[in-house]
Amino acid sequence: MDTFGEWLRQQRNNRRLTRDELAKRVGCSVALLRKIENGERRPSVQIAELIAGCLNIPLEEHPTFVKVARGELSVDHLSPQLKLDDASVSQCCNLPVFPTPLIGRQREVKELSQLLLDPQCRMLTLVGPGGIGKTRLAVETASLVQDTFADGVYFVPLAPVTSTRFIVPVIANVIGFAFESSNRADPKSQLFNYLKEKQVLLLLDSLEHLLVEPGIELLAEFLANTSHVQLLTTSRESLGLQGEWVFEVEGLPVPISETLENNVQNTSVELFLQRARRAYVGFNATPDDYSAILRICQLVDGLPLGIELAAAWVRTLTCDEIAREIEHGLDFLSVSTRDLPKRHRSMRAVFNQSWRLLSDQEQTFLFRLSEFQGGFGREAAEIVAGTTVTVLSLFVTKSLIRRSGSGRYDLHELIRQFTAEQFAERPDEQIATQAHHAKYYLKYFNQANDRLRSSAHQETLSELTAEMDNFRAAWDWAITHGEFALIEQTMHLFVWFYDCRGWFQEGLDILGEAINALETAHKQLPFDRTNLVALAHMLTARSLLAYRLAHYEQAKAMLERSLEILRPLNEPRVLGESIYFLGQVLDVTGDYSKALELYSEGVEIAKAIDDRWYTALCLINLNGLVAITHVSDKPENPHERLQSAVADCRLIGDPRLIAFGLRMLSQSALSLERYDEARAALEESAALSISIGDRWGLGTAYRGLGVVAQAQGEHIQAVKMFQKSLDTFTELGGTWWVARVLADTSRSIFKLGNDDEAERIWRKSLRIATENRGTPVALEALAGIANLEAKQGNIEHALKLILIILDHPASFQETKDRISDLRADLEARLSPTLIEAIQARAGEKTFEAIVEDLLN
Repeated sequence: MDTFGEWLRQQRNNRRLTRDELAKRVGCSVALLRKIENGERRPSVQIAELIAGCLNIPLEEHPTFVKVARGELSVDHLSPQLKLDDASVSQCCNLPVFPTPLIGRQREVKELSQLLLDPQCRMLTLVGPGGIGKTRLAVETASLVQDTFADGVYFVPLAPVTSTRFIVPVIANVIGFAFESSNRADPKSQLFNYLKEKQVLLLLDSLEHLLVEPGIELLAEFLANTSHVQLLTTSRESLGLQGEWVFEVEGLPVPISETLENNVQNTSVELFLQRARRAYVGFNATPDDYSAILRICQLVDGLPLGIELAAAWVRTLTCDEIAREIEHGLDFLSVSTRDLPKRHRSMRAVFNQSWRLLSDQEQTFLFRLSEFQGGFGREAAEIVAGTTVTVLSLFVTKSLIRRSGSGRYDLHELIRQFTAEQFAERPDEQIATQAHHAKYYLKYFNQANDRLRSSAHQETLSELTAEMDNFRAAWDWAITHGEFALIEQTMHLFVWFYDCRGWFQEGLDILGEAINALETAHKQLPFDRTNLVALAHMLTARSLLAYRLAHYEQAKAMLERSLEILRPLNEPRVLGESIYFLGQVLDVTGDYSKALELYSEGVEIAKAIDDRWYTALCLINLNGLVAITHVSDKPENPHERLQSAVADCRLIGDPRLIAFGLRMLSQSALSLERYDEARAALEESAALSISIGDRWGLGTAYRGLGVVAQAQGEHIQAVKMFQKSLDTFTELGGTWWVARVLADTSRSIFKLGNDDEAERIWRKSLRIATENRGTPVALEALAGIANLEAKQGNIEHALKLILIILDHPASFQETKDRISDLRADLEARLSPTLIEAIQARAGEKTFEAIVEDLLN
């Protein structure tokens, strides 16, 4: 046989496949298949793979087959063709032929095929919710291994069967076995005797509805009374029989990336595109449609039936409209296709079938579980829904909930949506469950505060992150029902949790909504003490997130209002937090003396309530600021106190607090020119930040490593570290830090001799810092521009800028130290009279006016 086309035609004939039938299976046009057979066209890799599957080419030979099909190897590389006579094909295989190729199941087909080829695996059950594609996957697998079963592979549809007593006659009818009325043996024994020595694979489809009555043990009897019969079954729950091997079928892969290229093949998106083109020949997805298609696939969790039902609507709706309709309700996902089983014509029909098989108590449990968002743990299910591990296991076996490797459970979103609709018909129970759910999670987050501030930081952070959908639902419930005291109890954890995750804008938004709701509720009624504390605490928490986004004036105003409320109330547990946060705001905006006062007050409050964590935090900031502003006559003293504070952090065990203390310690070491100590502290801080996913801390550590390299004249290394820091803060939206790192970067670029680039970056830093009222950083950028002016010979202008920087109270001490040497150098080149004139001119304009002139 000389050509692949000739080989392909012979294989079609051997398998009694017309060109039309093979084209349908492969999902290509008849014209294209004809061209492939005639050698006028090479099949794509995908089509070649599909042809291999249809012709039962062994999986290990697929790569060779594809190369032969595409003309890269000669046809003699293929294994000898199987010689199947017409009778054997027609009598021994009744597998249904689907009009479209199977998509995205290559891995599952391979695994299932290997299991069926294992002689120990005689009963293999594909388990999964309705519409997940169990039947299609089973048929594809059976087709692939059919040559292994000399006496045939038979598809036995059991969905219409209403009782286990009908299983035997249905199987007999499918395989062509006629019972003998003269035989004294019962039909079951006659069937067993007939199959006793035969090599047969029985694909028993849709067994779940038969598990509610006795009789399913018949399948175990099949295995006990035959030698080579194997059973491949599909069900929404496992059969619970000895000898059963269970394979859980999940949704099709959903691409993670939102770029169209290289993310479509063998995924849920490819299935949507294929079904959409079949539903509407004129459908042609554009790159703009991709995000909506991806959203559709995510909404149905890769469920093939859900994807097919959604794709059927492309004739009348855009992809974006389809996604929005799915979000609104289950009834949208329905079609009237006649050749689709009624139970699969809508998602509602799929779920109704499972729903009817549940007892009243099981329905009630599932009602309550539908209140969870994004999954839940066993303890939460027991407390909120009243379930037990036995009930959860039951629902897992019925494919109504899923259990992840981490031990969490969740409902498929469409199942949750369907159940929630049923729940709405029982409003009293729904209201009670929602309240129970909300109070549980608000209490859960409150109780996690101490763990987040301990050596269990990372573990706690992961647990809380997994529960965020539940927390958001609980938060919304509390706002709607005016339970602001419950919200306030979460604030200590809320602010640091959102800070750890870098979710600054989300935190700002939802706290803003809560504050507005609380104030609206008290327009007519005066605040009681509880809600006053809640208001002050939410303002305090919101201020930190505003601070992170460089909204300093906004943060300062919130904190001043919070303190105005708290000081008369004597609430030290909240007051200390507000005082510390205000100290931070004043620190970065250059009011160092006031910041030092607040940090000192914060230390006293924290000690009074025996809060070691806040005591250490305030001490780190207090001594760090003393060290870098040189307000102490003995610079070693703050450094020693920082070392002591870091030691306390290690005893507390919170890795994020330790990392922060190490960064402040490094600044103090750097001011003492202890470069190795500074670098070691920063490297440990960076490692800790990476281990806990603290990107803000990591960005700060990178910046510190750049400063240390810069101080030692290693400017190329410094620029590398600054770029890492800049990338991190740009991603997080930390504009103050972006401006500062840009100013740092420019210093090294200037030292490397690239004056134009240094000037461009300094001006960018100056603009960003000015827009965000980051005066100390703006002064640092201005110092860089002064250096540039001096180098270019503009000595008088450079000196005027230097005098403005040195006179400004918000200047970093390190900025003043650097610029003082330049001042001395420039004044040495000028007459006393000219220096005096420059000093007079320096006082003529404000700092803001000077900056405006430079930027314009």
